[in-house]
Amino acid sequence: MPIRRPRRIFRSGSLGAGNAGGRFSPTLIAGLLGAAAGAAVMLFSLPAALFGRVPAPSGVLIADAPQVAVVDGETLRLRETVLHLQGVSAPARGLLCRAADGSRFDCGAAATEALAGLVRGHSVACKLAGRSAGGFPEARCDAGGIDVNHALIAGGWVGASQAAPF
Repeated sequence: MPIRRPRRIFRSGSLGAGNAGGRFSPTLIAGLLGAAAGAAVMLFSLPAALFGRVPAPSGVLIADAPQVAVVDGETLRLRETVLHLQGVSAPARGLLCRAADGSRFDCGAAATEALAGLVRGHSVACKLAGRSAGGFPEARCDAGGIDVNHALIAGGWVGASQAAPF
């Protein structure tokens, strides 16, 4: 003998009956939170030009030798400020280059070491001149009377970028 179940009939007035208490379903709440999180990520990942550019830094930044750190072949940290050397394009660490004798070496590490040798033991003065494509301040730097940007390019450790003012 078959069991007969009563047939349910859905009417247009019964669609909102599940939300009669003013509560939202967990799925709806999760969807709204996900949409808000996605909007926040998009907002913070958009380029700064959307909200207006930050004025280009200007002036001179000076740091004593203990306050200078080399980040890579084209980047210095003076006290709390990370800056890019203007007109300099250093190879990435791990990039292998050939020496005159045919041996291979890490050109990025060599460029970093060359920059470290130029600034080691010297106070560094950098004249700020705009921002790099990455948003870091760009500068022409001097260490111990040597134009660091020019010395790195002249020594062949780095290349001159298109914006090189030399």
